[in-house]
Amino acid sequence: MNRPNRNESTYSPYLRVPFLGILLLLSMLLDLLQSRFLPIYLNLDWTLILVFYIGWSSNSIKGSMAGTVFGIAQDFMLGVMLGLNGAIKTIIGYSASYLSTILNPELEGILRFVLIAVISMVNNLLVYKSHYILANVSGNIPILTLLSGSLLTGIAGDILFRLLNRLQAGPKQFVQL
Repeated sequence: MNRPNRNESTYSPYLRVPFLGILLLLSMLLDLLQSRFLPIYLNLDWTLILVFYIGWSSNSIKGSMAGTVFGIAQDFMLGVMLGLNGAIKTIIGYSASYLSTILNPELEGILRFVLIAVISMVNNLLVYKSHYILANVSGNIPILTLLSGSLLTGIAGDILFRLLNRLQAGPKQFVQL
């Protein structure tokens, strides 16, 4: 399927770099705040949502690069093994771009929620299992925490996709509901 046509003359690549920087800073701030002040079962993965959005709405190279940068920044801010989230989010950014060519790029509602929730669950399982293997630590995977985080990430992802799609739309498209 082809991506929706955009008026390329109104979209400058230089205007998108500050937008990506703002998204990176916003995701880092939200991840830091929620990890400090919210219980672990209420945490959702903002960087996953933004990496998935960037991968979904652009090509695989941009999705992979966003995944690498956002993931390493998340590792640094949260004090996780440096590179663990970077590697997983790189794959997610690439996969999101690939999925947008296979699935309908205008995917909305419950289907987008389910897709983001499943990707979030896979991401969290990979992070936990990789951490256990690399740190040589044994323990149970907190399934209820993973499930609640995945559901919240799916809900927030669908809402954020709608908001960011509105911000990326032209002025005439923004007013239409």
